[in-house]
Amino acid sequence: TSLLMKLRLELCVISSILLTGLIVASFGTSTPTANAARLTSLLDRSPAAAKLQYQHLRDRATELGTEAIPEFQGVRASDKFPEVSLINQDGRSLNFKTDLVRNRTTCFAMFYTRCTGSCPGTISKMLKIRESLTSQFGRDNIQFVCMTLDPEHDSPETLRQYAESVGGLNKPELADIHFCTGAPDDLEQVRRALGMYDLDPEVDADRSQHAAMIVIGNDRHNRWASAPSGLPVEEIHETCLRIAGTTERQRFGLRLALDSGFKDDALVDLQDAPVGFSTAAAATNSSGSCCSNKDSAGSCCKDKSAKGACCTEKTSP
Repeated sequence: TSLLMKLRLELCVISSILLTGLIVASFGTSTPTANAARLTSLLDRSPAAAKLQYQHLRDRATELGTEAIPEFQGVRASDKFPEVSLINQDGRSLNFKTDLVRNRTTCFAMFYTRCTGSCPGTISKMLKIRESLTSQFGRDNIQFVCMTLDPEHDSPETLRQYAESVGGLNKPELADIHFCTGAPDDLEQVRRALGMYDLDPEVDADRSQHAAMIVIGNDRHNRWASAPSGLPVEEIHETCLRIAGTTERQRFGLRLALDSGFKDDALVDLQDAPVGFSTAAAATNSSGSCCSNKDSAGSCCKDKSAKGACCTEKTSP
């Protein structure tokens, strides 16, 4: 009798586990892409509940400090970075540590102009967060650096042509962006210093399988992070904001707004409220078809055959 009871108990436990797994699996396959605003829209909230949640976010935001976070004192990660020379699309020489890292906030990515895999998407994300983060920090407080993995082919002139083809140089009011080449050994040192390599030597040796990621560094506060470039631009924007933010409210205020599905005006009447999210959100609008060329009048063409050009415009849906 006791044996039968144990068997029944075990069967009940196993059945419960299987049932739970089926429920979780069904939810996992039917839940939309993890987007804060979308997930919030799935919640059945009354207007009163939404108002309470909004007030909670406002109260929480007021607890976050608006005073400038002190600069980091001590050994910085960048102290071990190589001081090598890179050359941007204008032929300007830039010292990696002195000009691109020390006491600066910089977003880095690696690509090459003949890449037909992840590179166009990575560069597209860099251009989008360049817009959204400039609106947050101003053009003089952040910069963007795209470094080639193919220096033998990607000369400064080639990089400039590529940058022009993706619309990377047509907005001088935005933060500086550099498309850089250099000596192969120097670029390899930079890639290793930024952690933009694969732990598997065979995979890492294959340039076509390079890490599709964006690295953000805030040297003054010794904060560094990386994000896959395949993430939605809002999430990359938020990652950069947390690393680059100079006050606690600036670093986390955006998340407070997003968690309730509000846009960048959710905390607009609070001092030092985050801005720029609407710019980032607009950049992710996927309606319409990609195009890669413009006609003589500057209108978007529907010819998508141009090689080496990233989609930077949309035609009408």
